[in-house]
Amino acid sequence: MSKIQHILFILLLITSQSALAQSSGKDKSWELKGYLNDMQMVQFQKINDPWILDNEVHNRLDFSWYPGRVFRMGLGMRNRFLFGQSFISNPAYKGSLTTDPGLVNMTWSILSGKSFLMVSQFDRAWFSLTTGKVQITVGRQRINWGQSIVWNPNDIFNTYSFYDFDYPERPGSDAIRLQFYPGYTSTVEAAVKWNSQGKITIAGLGRFNLWQYDIQFMSGLVNDKDWVIGTGWSGNISQAGFRGEVSYFYPKNLSRDTSGVLLATMGLDYSFSNSLYLIFQVFYNQLPPNFQPETLLSVYQAPPSPKTLSFSEWNIFLQGTYPITPLLDINLAVMYYPDLNGYFIGPNVNYSIRQNIDLSFFLQYFNGRFANTGSQQDQNIYFQACISALRLKWNF
Repeated sequence: MSKIQHILFILLLITSQSALAQSSGKDKSWELKGYLNDMQMVQFQKINDPWILDNEVHNRLDFSWYPGRVFRMGLGMRNRFLFGQSFISNPAYKGSLTTDPGLVNMTWSILSGKSFLMVSQFDRAWFSLTTGKVQITVGRQRINWGQSIVWNPNDIFNTYSFYDFDYPERPGSDAIRLQFYPGYTSTVEAAVKWNSQGKITIAGLGRFNLWQYDIQFMSGLVNDKDWVIGTGWSGNISQAGFRGEVSYFYPKNLSRDTSGVLLATMGLDYSFSNSLYLIFQVFYNQLPPNFQPETLLSVYQAPPSPKTLSFSEWNIFLQGTYPITPLLDINLAVMYYPDLNGYFIGPNVNYSIRQNIDLSFFLQYFNGRFANTGSQQDQNIYFQACISALRLKWNF
């Protein structure tokens, strides 16, 4: 498909989406939904430093087809037009947007210039067959094994960053997934994923209910490189949710210079009668010895890996969400990084202008010091960064 044909295909989908989404009927066996948003972003390390201004127009389309109980199919597509100063200030930025992590390249650069990019990507393209207690899903899909809310050490197939607030669907994997449901509250799964280098991640998971807790155990091989074992749980203590996950990675090829990496988290969440919702979570990430970031933004923009879900070994998180009115929500997230003597503050406000149209403001502020032990003389690298965004979003 040429670039012109691809653009026409995208425009055809966008212009026809309203009519399709509004179609209804008792025998309807498909669904098309999505959103279109425009987001203006501002980044700077210090208030007096030069500001980096960017804009993103983002369209998403999700198509589902379910002709019967046995067969289902899903397609998910992201179309983004980005322009601004990040392309000039960070030469690697464009490459991070056009690189497809899957075995099959389903990311296309449609238009590209020194300070702009139009890129399209299928992050979902799967079909599934269900018979009795068995379901098999093939293609680019989301395999979510996480139990916690903020960090998910058990989620080895679809690692994502909490700071990526404009991608709620999360990435997908080119994988084959087999699910077996022996009972109402139990699941046995096996999945194998291929990445763009052809390396596999293969793992199995068993989940069951005990003492009114969903408990799971998993193990496997990640990216042909690390063995992993882990466990997770979710349940309640009184009226509060209690969740946690633990994963331990150990190199496949052993040497005297290799060692295992431990990730562990647990947390509580509670909803009050006045609709105030609180989340508290503690996370430990045993960082690899060679993890020495130069700047915060270099870590922020880099894709996370299953072994490095955070740039700090210890992370303490608290978040509160409260609906001031039925149309206005406020949210405040705070993190403390004890080993970096740093912190993160992330407020956001969402206002519903009318049905399916929202105006949101996001702010992310970081402050602390990276400990750099790779130089001849230990030194701390001070980091400070502020990222803010104003987004207008239409859901259909």
